[in-house]
Amino acid sequence: MSEVKSLLLLGPPGAGKSPFGQYLSRQKIKGRRFLNFDFGQELRQILEVRSEVGNIQSGGRRELQEHYDGQELNRIRQVVEKAILFEEPDRELVRKILGNFLNKINPSREDLLVLNGFPRHPGQVSWLTGLARIVLAVNLDCPLEVSIRRIMANQDGERTGRPDDSPDVVSHRYKIYEDKTRPLIAWLERMGIPVINLSVNYMTGPEELLKKISSNEAFELLFSD
Repeated sequence: MSEVKSLLLLGPPGAGKSPFGQYLSRQKIKGRRFLNFDFGQELRQILEVRSEVGNIQSGGRRELQEHYDGQELNRIRQVVEKAILFEEPDRELVRKILGNFLNKINPSREDLLVLNGFPRHPGQVSWLTGLARIVLAVNLDCPLEVSIRRIMANQDGERTGRPDDSPDVVSHRYKIYEDKTRPLIAWLERMGIPVINLSVNYMTGPEELLKKISSNEAFELLFSD
């Protein structure tokens, strides 16, 4: 499988990355599909599926697509519960997670991958080698108070039941974005990868975001061969 051409979504918690990625996955633009890889959601699903293994024998027919050992599951759980980032020792685990996702959806040459939540800092970009290739990034920028307000309102309903959405945890995750992820924007630009910066307010929704990025000439990079 060749590297999948990818759009990277960046932004602090609550900026609207997940709703935007989900929205893009329902679109077909210039004949191309958007395949949404929501890294945080993928991690939570791995933990959820594995926690239900004991119920499969008692009548359930869930087929497990991914297989992770106890050490890998403990690391995933630690990252989710403590709202921390994967680092260099986790390289192969993260590649395994993305590789399993791509094997499951089996992208065609024309498909576009939406990366949401990974990579989160410059050191993680090389982990994509052989799997995905970033050609464009979109940074959804909003202040902390707007992030918290959007999360607490749960406008899109996609955050229901998430344990990492208390104001204290959101503030912690926002600081990680400022310290670790924001520098990725400048790094991508130095590497010649365009970054579209969009300001997000309390009411900004996916339709508006798509309209804005579609009007940017860099958007065409996703559709050029």
